[in-house]
Amino acid sequence: MQSVDGDTAQVPAQIAEEMKIPCVSYATEVEYKNKRFEFTRIISGGSQIVTPKTKPAIVTVAKYEFPLFPTFAATRKANATSIIQWTAEDVKPTYFGVTGSKTRVIRVFPPPKTSRKCLEIKEAREFAQILKKLAKAGETHAAADSHLNHRYVLPGNRTNPFDRSFEGTQKESEAFEQLVKKLKELNIHNLSDITAEVKEQIVQDKSLGITGKALEEMLAGLQASKPLYEGEVWVVAEETGEEITPATFELVGKARELADSLNTHVGVALAGKKVGHLAQSLIEAGADKVYCLEHELLAEFDPAAYRKAIAGVIEKYWPQIVLFAATPQGRVLAPMVSYRVGCGLTADCTSLDIRDSSRKSEIAVLMQTRPALGGNVMATICTKDSKCQMATARPGVMKRLPADPARKGQIIPCPVELTKDDLSLEIINTERGTGHVNFNADIIISGGKGLQSKERYMNLLTTLCTAVGKQLGVTVERGASRAAVEQGFTERVHQVGQTGTAVGPNVYLAMGISGAIQHMIGVANSQTILAINNDPAAPIFKQCDYYMVANVEEVVPQLVQVLGEQ
Repeated sequence: MQSVDGDTAQVPAQIAEEMKIPCVSYATEVEYKNKRFEFTRIISGGSQIVTPKTKPAIVTVAKYEFPLFPTFAATRKANATSIIQWTAEDVKPTYFGVTGSKTRVIRVFPPPKTSRKCLEIKEAREFAQILKKLAKAGETHAAADSHLNHRYVLPGNRTNPFDRSFEGTQKESEAFEQLVKKLKELNIHNLSDITAEVKEQIVQDKSLGITGKALEEMLAGLQASKPLYEGEVWVVAEETGEEITPATFELVGKARELADSLNTHVGVALAGKKVGHLAQSLIEAGADKVYCLEHELLAEFDPAAYRKAIAGVIEKYWPQIVLFAATPQGRVLAPMVSYRVGCGLTADCTSLDIRDSSRKSEIAVLMQTRPALGGNVMATICTKDSKCQMATARPGVMKRLPADPARKGQIIPCPVELTKDDLSLEIINTERGTGHVNFNADIIISGGKGLQSKERYMNLLTTLCTAVGKQLGVTVERGASRAAVEQGFTERVHQVGQTGTAVGPNVYLAMGISGAIQHMIGVANSQTILAINNDPAAPIFKQCDYYMVANVEEVVPQLVQVLGEQ
């Protein structure tokens, strides 16, 4: 199955969970060796070769390349091949379709206009001058999930009991505002003072446009104050064995904000072989409790084993919100966990807020906003008929809180019962980026597949990085797109993007990078994005601040020359 975004990524994993078969996600290559299929798949920060332990298995691919010129013989063979087809009636899924879905769409709206300048620069000299200026004083760029939003307050903590400014839609907020204004005109300050006569006056006021049924719903909404969900706000952590991933810390920061609004605690579920030593860093980042799930069979990420461990601890404590990072690991684990515990899941969120739907008596629910239909629209979604609300959030759109070494919290050991029968994959080889990179540098200069060769990549980036660092007095690091890494231009540790490392430097310069969505998600927190590409239709030009349509090999020497001028 091809699975490229939040619209489709959770479906294969949930089908696998329904049918209790292995799921190989983000496959990039397949070989038939030793009488078995071996799949190369993307993992966070690297790649892995696996083979399913049982058949059949569900395999998802990030991109499928159709053969340009299939042979006549192959076409005839394909035409004569019998294809096994399974329908929904064959699978009989529990939570699929309109009736089985555990989420509902609150509203659909156009995506916001980009805050990037998207200015074309014609001359290398001007491009270099802009780079100089940015190095001295970085311009700011607001993250997608802004902390400047009106912070949610529970109804019982509001100074005005009639305050309903935290509705899920602007239309509902305005309707309540009009009703409260009318009640004030009628000198009504308590719900108990609303008589049948008062209700009639409100309905008769045509300027309000409130029917009798709508009024009863709104008055019931004004009385509603108990949150629909109870429990802590959780984050499911990702770790590499040596450290917690940056995306996890971002989610802990968001969980802290949500939990403070709900007057509850932040919990983190941390699973792995020996991960207890990582718990304190999560507490310093904002967690109140860390639930440690340690087992030998959790040494490497196996979707089925991790699903069993995480689902088990959720069913024991039942938090009201569980957040996963929308990484290669989170995108397969979250759907399987949510399906197993029977809860709704919204994928690839860019914004998470607590809001009310008072007319439905749904107080303090998680409103989950994400791009839909390939990014052409935005949708706000909430969970229904579930004990817990779950979401995956894109790396780079939430903000990590500064670490506070003085924070105290609980580390709670959680026994995990696993056997080898719980594993769904045999892991043949794991390749992760090795070496040291400084992605906290002021400027990151990345190269893509457009540089065409390892020699060009190394020569051009090394030359420019050295010149920028020396002439502008800033720290500079070299980066790469996934395509460049897979072409062998550089080590995987330099990979930037959703499947590499999410970065947020003062300046991000992309050279020969087309701007695939997975790459742009990983650089979204950069204050300023510059791009050089010889393709005038490169998607990155619509997602950056300054760009040049030019050959990188020709532009770099010109930039170096200008940067060296006093």
